Amino acid sequence: MENNPKDIVSPLINNYPETPAGLTINDLNKYLSAVQTHSDISLDQDRMSEGLFNTDCLNGLKRIPDESIDLIITEPPNKKINIDGKRESSNIQDCYDWNNNWLFEVKRVLKNTGSIYILTDWKHSSMYHDLLGRLFKIQSRIIWRSKIKTPLKTKSWINNTSDIWFATKTDDYLFRVLDNKNELSKNNLLGQEISDLWLDIPDKIQDFEKNTQMIYLKILKASSFSLNWVLDPFMSFGDVGVASKSLGRRFIGFEKDKDSLIIAMKRIDEN
Repeated sequence: MENNPKDIVSPLINNYPETPAGLTINDLNKYLSAVQTHSDISLDQDRMSEGLFNTDCLNGLKRIPDESIDLIITEPPNKKINIDGKRESSNIQDCYDWNNNWLFEVKRVLKNTGSIYILTDWKHSSMYHDLLGRLFKIQSRIIWRSKIKTPLKTKSWINNTSDIWFATKTDDYLFRVLDNKNELSKNNLLGQEISDLWLDIPDKIQDFEKNTQMIYLKILKASSFSLNWVLDPFMSFGDVGVASKSLGRRFIGFEKDKDSLIIAMKRIDEN
């Protein structure tokens, strides 16, 4: 018996001209229909839900309830992003003002016990130091050994480090450090030293990772508990989301580039 043509469900895409790297036609058919935008963010203090959203950081943050997020981990772009998602060339003052706008929203959505970690290169590190110092309480500047592509022929010292700024909304914040054997408090003298110099970060990263998962796992274990709410307003391929879900945290992510968002959806779904 032949199928009735009306009963046959056609895929969203049959002949996509060129699938983005890392995605198949099946991936696009699976995830494109599930893409959510900022207009789909409908949250309040009594009704929070996880989700990945195709939106810029400001539009997304404005739809997050006051004092609802426990932890923000993010690596902002080095240039501001316009409404179409493209990076604009801008002077340092434009970049400063743009970052100040979204960080102002971050302060609103963070719980009083919440924290923010910003990953940045050395060129922009001083800007984030100033911005965070005006809005938050800076707790640490973490220096980690990063894998940075540097030309073989260079007229300067090869840079092998990046910064992570750790700031909190108040002085009453969550902080705990785990080593391989025991949970340590800040006053515990046994076990691994609690240091802002991270030399144990491996160079090897997986496909689509901007940074190794070890960075995010260390931060998540130190500054959040299971079922806490974690947000990344510049999600890219979903590194923070993958790490968050592996530790039982609840995750919300924003990404303006749709291809990157779909890769993040796939990675988090498969992990």
